[in-house]
Amino acid sequence: MNKKWLGVLLAVASISGCANHPIDCAAGFHHTDCLPGTPGYSDPEKFSDADDKQCRSYGLTFGSQEYGDCRVKLSAQHNAGLFD
Repeated sequence: MNKKWLGVLLAVASISGCANHPIDCAAGFHHTDCLPGTPGYSDPEKFSDADDKQCRSYGLTFGSQEYGDCRVKLSAQHNAGLFD
């Protein structure tokens, strides 16, 4: 009986690799096949220039820890749909 379940598990795992990335897309990770309305649907480059200008307007320097933190926070806000 254990071999039967192992076979089923392997079959399901191999089939799921062919599907889109629903869990990643729902968690906000961008993939080209994310469905509209999921946090991962938006292209992360969509806000790149605006986010760079926003963080630099705070006096932060590209490459610094503070700049990186700023970009991560803005990205999280975009993924949450706060600034679409």
